Amino acid sequence: MLDVQNIRFGYPGGPEVISGITLSLERGSMLALVGGNGSGKTTLARLLCGLLKPTAGTVNVGDVDTGNPDRIYDVRRRVGIVFQDPDDQIVETTVEREIGFGLRNLGLDVSEVERRVDQALDVFGIGELRKRSCNLLSAGEKQTVTVASIYAMRPDYIILDESTSLLDSVSRRKLIGALDHLLEETGAGLAFISMRLEDVWLCDRVLFLKDGAIGFDGDKVEFLRYLKGQGHPLSGMAHLARELMDSVPHIAGEMAEWPELSSATVSETLIRLGGGDKGERT
Repeated sequence: MLDVQNIRFGYPGGPEVISGITLSLERGSMLALVGGNGSGKTTLARLLCGLLKPTAGTVNVGDVDTGNPDRIYDVRRRVGIVFQDPDDQIVETTVEREIGFGLRNLGLDVSEVERRVDQALDVFGIGELRKRSCNLLSAGEKQTVTVASIYAMRPDYIILDESTSLLDSVSRRKLIGALDHLLEETGAGLAFISMRLEDVWLCDRVLFLKDGAIGFDGDKVEFLRYLKGQGHPLSGMAHLARELMDSVPHIAGEMAEWPELSSATVSETLIRLGGGDKGERT
């Protein structure tokens, strides 16, 4: 388990950014971490993977305290993170070398590195990019490569920090499919930092951050009601309605009466649903 107990954090000379957060992430589960700009999402992501150390409280990955400098290698091996801007993460010259970079640092033999690189290229559908210079990739291609690099390392936990923000609908579907494959294959736990409701709906549990603290902790259906009650914008709801119709149709009906959604958008979505073609997940 990735276990966080009452952590606090502030950057030198600044105010406290994280204020008493407690959470847990089990292997095989998907946790959505959402919140507005400045709510502390990215700082929390860096705390979860050991890039930052809490000023109070603890973050434990299994029996490993991320604040223990003698065990930081174990933390990096067990927790992978994908940042919002792939240029902050890519270090190699070509795609195949980038995907293999972390594997080489793990000390795997050449044949195993090659096998995992081949598999990652196949799972993410980017085999044609194998020899491509990373500098020549589009933003979406770069993001896909960074996620594929983490996938290849088989971590116990993966932190995705707004990692779908640069992807088009096709690339996003490939990413979600690859993550499903990884979780099924390895039982990894996933923390999905996003404000796209389509991404939130993939997860088992939702934590909403507000001013560095947890404002909501619960299931995704109640999270929709929480957003409405707090007056937050409901962007992405039209896409989400397609899945809601199957899983919790009473919520989809309730959505149609929410003033934040235009009747045209809701009608268009329900017409598509009514025709029996639910379309692909976007």
